[in-house]
Amino acid sequence: MHLLDNTNGTIRMAYATGEKPWHGLGFEVDPNEPPEVWRRQANMMWENVKIPALYRWEGSIRNSDQFFIARNDNGNILSPRTVSPDYWVHSIGDIIAFMSDLCKEAGYQMETLISIQGGRKITALAKASADTVVGRSGLAVGYLPVNRDVIQNYVLITTSFDGTLKTTITITRVRVVCWNTLLIALGEGLEVLRVSHRAKFRPESVHEQLGFIEESHQPFIEMASEMAEVRLDDGQRENFFLRVVSNNTDPFDIRKLDREDPTRKALATKVNRLIHYHNVEGSGSDNIRNLPTANGTLWGALNDVTGVADHWGTKRGKEGRFASSTFGARRKQKDLAWTIASEVVTRKAA
Repeated sequence: MHLLDNTNGTIRMAYATGEKPWHGLGFEVDPNEPPEVWRRQANMMWENVKIPALYRWEGSIRNSDQFFIARNDNGNILSPRTVSPDYWVHSIGDIIAFMSDLCKEAGYQMETLISIQGGRKITALAKASADTVVGRSGLAVGYLPVNRDVIQNYVLITTSFDGTLKTTITITRVRVVCWNTLLIALGEGLEVLRVSHRAKFRPESVHEQLGFIEESHQPFIEMASEMAEVRLDDGQRENFFLRVVSNNTDPFDIRKLDREDPTRKALATKVNRLIHYHNVEGSGSDNIRNLPTANGTLWGALNDVTGVADHWGTKRGKEGRFASSTFGARRKQKDLAWTIASEVVTRKAA
């Protein structure tokens, strides 16, 4: 069963021309088209509204002071629980208005627009016009383009209609060499803006707070370039992986456990998976080791973690990886890997 919204047998997704997402489903749209056209092509012209929760009492139907969230095209209930009168639905139209302003004012282009889980969650992705390069030598004269570690910059906005998520705007970075995503919250939420459903979503107001979109690129590149200069041997890389999979537990404490301890064995399985990815597809593989920023570095190890999160399977396939990488446990693991790697850089600089 796909996570993609397939209401009435129609996939509710649009993607940029030339990009083929999950199983080739959805509809191609010219990235130069405005978000309003994307919405129409993605078959997402409905809105989600609050409807009163009714109850029966002594033979009569009465209104409560609670509401469900429902689609106004088919009446399907999206929220498993009721919401209060103070709950604001951040509509599909709000999301489209935000993306429209972003494309007009900042030169972004739409990349994907997706409805998943029957319309319970909506996500839109737009690509910046300029890329960035990791590594202090990345822009040096004579540096071969093929050896440049290029990062493409995106803005991702997601909201839910089932009460599970605030509306979240995130800087999303894609490492071109392996298409790993780095959804990273740098320093005090610098790269993530969350809008509670206790307040109305005002696209024009949100844009006023988003000066960090362009400002965030340089700090990210500086930190990533610092990571690319930290050399790791096999043991140090294994310790980094162990910290990531153990929620930043000291590897020494883990190794004090008995070898047959279930926790130690489970963590060893996760670390071995990362090591295997490193060797066959990641920063130690033939495809990537020619990048001096990745080969034997902390930056390479970080991208091994994001590579497994983004590309190595779940029981639900690509759709499951997308949901987990964007909203769930895999997203949290990528954030933790960035935090641990940043701490390594900070300690070395001290």
